[in-house]
Amino acid sequence: MNESDQNQTLWMVVGIIGLTAIVFLPIIFWDYINPAPKKTNREVAMTCTTDMATEFHIHPNLQIIINGQPQEIPVDIGIVDGCMNALHTHDNTGKMHVESPEKRDFQLSDFFAVWNKAYTKDQVLDYKADATHVIRQTVNGKETQDFENTVLYDEDQIVISYSDASKVGSAGLPVSEEIKPAR
Repeated sequence: MNESDQNQTLWMVVGIIGLTAIVFLPIIFWDYINPAPKKTNREVAMTCTTDMATEFHIHPNLQIIINGQPQEIPVDIGIVDGCMNALHTHDNTGKMHVESPEKRDFQLSDFFAVWNKAYTKDQVLDYKADATHVIRQTVNGKETQDFENTVLYDEDQIVISYSDASKVGSAGLPVSEEIKPAR
């Protein structure tokens, strides 16, 4: 083999390696070039999970009071037909279970989405704030304006109150309602 043939063979090998790299490197590194979109908190909250997949596990407590009457938080919110959502209940005490495959700043709105109920600063369940009714929320006894954006933390005591605006005391909470921590 003469020098010209050797150069031609060398350039052919370099060309084949170059073409192979151009074709296969994007395939090999596709996840780095085009990563899958990250799931939102809501998407994770609405996804079925198992106890084995739990990396993040907290228990905030929720109490809803409508016109002085405590409302039951139903059993098995987020648990249907063998599916357990990351946010769910096991009983009617108001204890929320947040069991997620990863740590997230889940919000109260995520729980209400799993429950398929309305909650904003203007509405709780089927009750809407208007000229004569107000919605208030406390977290661990302190009033907050975060409403549906409230981030859930372990052992938080969250109280949502809907009441006659004329019966709201100076602390912003209904005068006639005794707020008790959820168990």
